[in-house]
Amino acid sequence: MQLPQWTIKVRLIVTLGILSALLAAVGIMGMVDLSGSNVALRDMHANKLVPAMALAQALDLLGSERTSVHRAIGSRDPAHAASAEQALQADAGDLKQFLGTFHQASLSPQEATIGQHLDADRSAFQQEMNSAVSDLAAKHYDQATQTMDGPAEKDYGALRHDIGALFNLQEKIASASFATDEARESRAAETTIGAIALGLLLAGAIGFQLVRSISRSLAEAVRVADNIAGGKLNNRVERISGDEVGKLLLSLSRMDAKLAEVVADVRAGSESVSTAARQIAQGNDDLSQRTQEQASSLEETASSMEEMTATVRQNADNAVHANHLARGAREQAEHGGSVVQRTVEAMEQISASSQKIADIVGLIDEIAFQTNLLALNAAVEAARAGDQGRGFAVVASEVRNLAQRSAAAAREIKGLIGDSSERVRLGAELVDESGRALAGIVDSVKKVTDIVSEIAAASSEQSAGIEQVNLAVTQMDEVTQQNAALVEEAASASRAMEEQAMSLRRQVAYFRIDEEAPPTGAEAAKSPRPVASRMSNAPVAVAAAGGWNEF
Repeated sequence: MQLPQWTIKVRLIVTLGILSALLAAVGIMGMVDLSGSNVALRDMHANKLVPAMALAQALDLLGSERTSVHRAIGSRDPAHAASAEQALQADAGDLKQFLGTFHQASLSPQEATIGQHLDADRSAFQQEMNSAVSDLAAKHYDQATQTMDGPAEKDYGALRHDIGALFNLQEKIASASFATDEARESRAAETTIGAIALGLLLAGAIGFQLVRSISRSLAEAVRVADNIAGGKLNNRVERISGDEVGKLLLSLSRMDAKLAEVVADVRAGSESVSTAARQIAQGNDDLSQRTQEQASSLEETASSMEEMTATVRQNADNAVHANHLARGAREQAEHGGSVVQRTVEAMEQISASSQKIADIVGLIDEIAFQTNLLALNAAVEAARAGDQGRGFAVVASEVRNLAQRSAAAAREIKGLIGDSSERVRLGAELVDESGRALAGIVDSVKKVTDIVSEIAAASSEQSAGIEQVNLAVTQMDEVTQQNAALVEEAASASRAMEEQAMSLRRQVAYFRIDEEAPPTGAEAAKSPRPVASRMSNAPVAVAAAGGWNEF
């Protein structure tokens, strides 16, 4: 027996309705049977028992009158005759009432016929007794005796025979009515037992099917919930019915699919964060190396400028030697200009890298915020699931804590990057000033090459210019050292961010999607990418963040 795709509420209402209808049918049949029995009993009492009792009382009354008349005749006393006549007159009203009760009942044709004979015999008997009393009053004792012993006794016997026949007929009618009632009771009992058995069978079948369908659906829901609690996602729901439990299964399936999607997004996001952190660390290492190279170049530049200063001071003594030194100074100045140009380019790269780091940190902050929201939603869904979602609530709480820690680290990195960007801007301005100064030096050296004869006169001015260059180079060296310290701090923050991303990946790896192995990120760590490649990955991360915002 397969129930329609009704809800549990409708199935329970239908089941109770069927059982209630069967119960009502059994009750109605019982009431109808009881009503029929009551009608038969009332008919038996009103039309059989009461008339029979009235006839019995009438027969007793006639027997008493007969005895009184016989006693009066036996005493041969006219006074007894008068008292007997009074007794007959006094009993006439009661006798009429008894016989009226009999005739008022619903009689069968046979009973009515016997009643007519009984009335005729009773009338003849009373006439004979009245005649005997009259003879007794006239002192015709023998005539009175003959009347009572002859016709009166015959009529009294006929009267008793009529009443006996009537009693026998009523007994037969009562027996037939009893047999009819007994057969009806038997049929009613069989019908009632059949209805009860049918109700029990229907109740058992419907109840079994109802319990079976509910228990199967609940078992499927428990299986899906246990799989989710065990970390297995994308579970296949075997049966989805149209009742409340089926809706629960459908909701669990949707939750499972959405949770799998969320876990996949979180896993991809953590992978992107880990890759970005590794790229940032690699970029910081490259930047640190370039900064150290720049510091070395600045030291070389300072040393060259000192040598050039000494050469300028000696140019008055030896013009030829000054000419050679001027050529060397020109080459050194051009080299310094190239170094300054590279410094400017490095500063621009540092600024671009700082901006990229700020963008990535903003992305990490957004991912952490979305992860926090997802963890909060997951905790709410786990709380709705009750004891079944307790384990998942713990995992959601851990994910939320990691997201908050990632957001805090991102904010710290963002602050450091902002400070570094400001200092890089100041360094760029200083480098720009140094570049302009070196450009002037290059022009001056060119002029020195053309007018060696004026070296002595211009040596003092060149010495002052070289002192300014030395001061600018010293300042550049200080800024470069500060940039190196900032780069080290950024590298440390990047490594901390990478550790947080790895911790987040380990937490998310608890969930399995279609029995896939959790990613380890080892492939991405094998070969670091150059700066240009890292910049090309930024739109992908932003797109992922856009997906989170849409969710």
